[in-house]
Order: sequence, then C-alpha cells, then structure tokens
Amino acid sequence: MFLQRLAKITGLSESHIAKIARTANHRYRTYQIPKRRGGFRTIDHPSKHLKFLQRWLVRNIFSHTPVHPSVYSYKEGISIREHARLHLNSKYTLRIDFRDFFPSIRSTDVQKLLIENRSRIPVQLSERDIRIVCALSCRNDKLTIGAPCSPAISNAIMYEFDKHWSQRAHRFDIIYSRYADDIYFSTNRPGVLSKVLSELKDDLKSRASPRLVLNAAKTIFTSRKRRRVITGIVVTSNRKLSLGREKKRQLRTLVHLFSQHQLDRDRAKSLQGFLSYASTIEPLIITRLKKKFGTELIAKIVEMP
Repeated sequence: MFLQRLAKITGLSESHIAKIARTANHRYRTYQIPKRRGGFRTIDHPSKHLKFLQRWLVRNIFSHTPVHPSVYSYKEGISIREHARLHLNSKYTLRIDFRDFFPSIRSTDVQKLLIENRSRIPVQLSERDIRIVCALSCRNDKLTIGAPCSPAISNAIMYEFDKHWSQRAHRFDIIYSRYADDIYFSTNRPGVLSKVLSELKDDLKSRASPRLVLNAAKTIFTSRKRRRVITGIVVTSNRKLSLGREKKRQLRTLVHLFSQHQLDRDRAKSLQGFLSYASTIEPLIITRLKKKFGTELIAKIVEMP
C-alpha cells in the first residue's frame, strides 16, 4: 500500500523505489565544510531521487509526528529572535550542546518513532514499509547532516525528552528550550542550573533512545553580568537583543565592499540576506547603516532582484 501510493505520487516504479532504499547508503555525495571555530563538518548530500523521496517522507509521514512546543528549530514561522526573547529576562543561563547530534540518532530510533505514531500517520505502514522508510531516511543506520529529512525526524524523536525537561524545568521556575542540538535553561534563581546539569547527565545515561552524549566543551554557564549568547544572538546586560560587535563590524565591511562594487552576485545576495536577518534582531542597525552609507545604497541592497 505504502509503496503503491509512493510510486503513484512520485512517478517512480515500486521496484525502483525499493532499489533506491536498498542502495541508499551509496547514494550520497560526501564532502566537508570548515567550522567557524576550527575543524570540519562532514556533509552527506543525497542524490536527486533520494532527496526527492526524503522530502516526500517529511511532508507525508514525519510531519504527522508530534514536536514539543519548547522546540524552536526547523519550524515554519518561528524565528531565532523569538527563541532568544524567551530567555531575555532571566539572570542565569545554561547552554548545553549534544555531540554528533544527527549521527547519534539511529534507524532503530526512527523505527520506534514510526511504530509509536502509527495512529497519527495517515499512510498505513507495514513492518516492511517501516524498514524502507528507515533505509530512505538514514545512511549506515543513522541520520546525516545534509539529508532534508534529518531535522524533522530529530525534532520528533526528541519529543519525550523535550516534554520531560520542559515539565521538570517548570517545576523549578526554569525556562527550557531546544534549538536543534543546543539546549538552553534559564532562571532567576541562583545555584539551580548546576543541579539541572547533573540531573540531565544522569537522565541521558538512563535513556535507551536516543543515545545522546553531551559536548562538555560547549557546556556554558552565563549570567547577566557576562555576555550571553542565545542561538547566535547576544543578550545584553540591559535585557536587549543585539547582533553583537563582530557581526556588526562584518556587516559594515560588506556594505562598504558593495558600495565599491567589490562583491560578486553571490556575495551580494548573501549580504542581502544578512541585512534582512540583522533587521529582525536589531532594527536600529539599518537606520545606522543608512546614516553611514546613504539610504539609496541600503535600498539598492534590500531591493536587489
């Protein structure tokens, strides 16, 4: 039933879809991109047909699995500004990062997700169908960075974890949120976040699915006395959101290069997106740029086709 429906909608034959699932591990192009703070990130980019099927699975299968309200990543209409504002009025913040988040989620976790949510999914899935979905979604039995289905699957698989920690945090007047592999706790109560971290470590060890490990190097305690960063947005000591000095300096440099006709088309379009992002975080930036470089130049960047 599942394969028949998928074949009818996609125009691919059932046998070809089954073949793609059997050979999915070999249908990726693997490359590396540099990380901002050194090292490289491995990207597994699926082939055209595999990517097409993964996107279909997101729309028709995984979009029907629950995602907790405390999650702010990979959701339409939800911005990182909204996420940062959630923690704006707290004095103390704890940021926790998972190590190798996507690859830590295995095909057995995806299988468990599908079985537990059969009643929510409008497509009937047999045991064989579930194995095919897992094969199409995972590479070497795990999620990958680069597959369009990984974000939706990870959000759904983390539902019980997010639900537990959202409720647990609420009991202690703590705000909980997750953005992809980053978890944030914030509160106005001194001393409680260290206890949360200890309890979280024990909780992760006891969970059979998914098996996640904290990245100790990225576990950060901050307070209003120090510079706080929530998903890349600086929270100032006077409870305002800021792009941060480094990004502001980078933005001014790019606008100057644009004014000197030193940006190619791709970099100019990237600047356009950067300006749009900056205006949502700190609207006064646009006013200052107009004052420095002129209203016409900024309008030219914003309105660039």
